[in-house]
Amino acid sequence: MNQKYSYYLLHAKIDEMAKFLNLDKIIKGEKNSLEQIRSYYNINAWAYRHFHSQDGFLHFRISQNGCFTDEDAYYQPDTVAKYIKPGGKVMELGFGQGANLLYLAHCFPDVQFIGVDLSPLKRKDVPKNITTYQQDYSSLSQFDDNSIDVVYAFETIVHNADKEKIYREICRVLKPGGAVIVFDYALKDEYETFDDHVQTVIALISKGGAAAMIESLEALNSHFTNSGLVIEKCVDHTRAVLPDLKRLERKAAKILRRKMLARLMFWLLPDQFVSNIILGYLGYDFGNSEVGSYREWIVRK
Repeated sequence: MNQKYSYYLLHAKIDEMAKFLNLDKIIKGEKNSLEQIRSYYNINAWAYRHFHSQDGFLHFRISQNGCFTDEDAYYQPDTVAKYIKPGGKVMELGFGQGANLLYLAHCFPDVQFIGVDLSPLKRKDVPKNITTYQQDYSSLSQFDDNSIDVVYAFETIVHNADKEKIYREICRVLKPGGAVIVFDYALKDEYETFDDHVQTVIALISKGGAAAMIESLEALNSHFTNSGLVIEKCVDHTRAVLPDLKRLERKAAKILRRKMLARLMFWLLPDQFVSNIILGYLGYDFGNSEVGSYREWIVRK
């Protein structure tokens, strides 16, 4: 499916959904306060387990051969593993259901892992080399300067409007030469450059997921450099996540194409649950049209 057709489909999907759903309800107002972010993940915990990953991975799968497999979920933590050294300290920001922490802690039993998230780690038999903190990770005041070897964050920094505050704090606690690995979303251009329909798509994907408005790649790169960090590489994985996005689109379409069912669900169920259905419906064309991209950053202090 070519880019122009996906761009056309984004317009068509917005026009169609607007006929029977109140899209403004999802878009309007603040959606990414700390309590709203925590609530979003609590409400959608079942959906993530059922539709996304039974192992508790919350990030998209990177399918390098173009075919979706569950093993593709390990691309992101395996990328982090390349930067871990024996006896080091590694920190995950926004650990979610803990799948990455548990996987890496088992792989590196001599490394100390630290997880910071708004919600507690709800897992049994957590390895002794994992310590978690239930808090906002924009402040890491309990950690000393130059004390962490590696920091990683998968699809979580997008929730925050003030990214430079987070990156300055990461820069403070990171050891000189330490690595930061971030996987997240970026727009091709500034939000204001897109037409009204695509702006609605961006707002639905952003605010529907309890995130701040997704920013352009140029803006996101500047947040790293303004915070004293150096970008070592930035890799575009958009094509590689399309198989996962297509899978989710098909599931969402089964609901949204049954308009009476969709209207009933949106009336009965929490907004933060049904907004996830819209994210799934729009995500594939959002990436395939190159309005948005999925990126890997390797950054150094």
